[in-house]
Amino acid sequence: MYCKNCGKEIDNNLVQCPYCNTPVIQNHINIEDSGSIWWGVLGCCVPIVGLVLYIVWKDTKPKCGKKAGIGAIIGFVLGILITIIIYLFVFYVFAVIGEMGGMY
Repeated sequence: MYCKNCGKEIDNNLVQCPYCNTPVIQNHINIEDSGSIWWGVLGCCVPIVGLVLYIVWKDTKPKCGKKAGIGAIIGFVLGILITIIIYLFVFYVFAVIGEMGGMY
């Protein structure tokens, strides 16, 4: 954390700045970090959203950010696997149609 008066870096637990003796106001905000599985589901369904949530929440809400990040990774991997399977299926169908056309 930085002192608002002199701008020097100070420890988060100090009551006053050791450089200029200005009182430090602690901003303790209660942030709920439940780590709900639904963030992972959202990240899996829309991987780019999961990646953005991970980047935004990795410091402030680490449990939720981790779930969204893992969901994003799973979503990307599943997307790649499904794409490969579709290409293989289409290749197979065209190969079968080509063999059938050559038989006549």
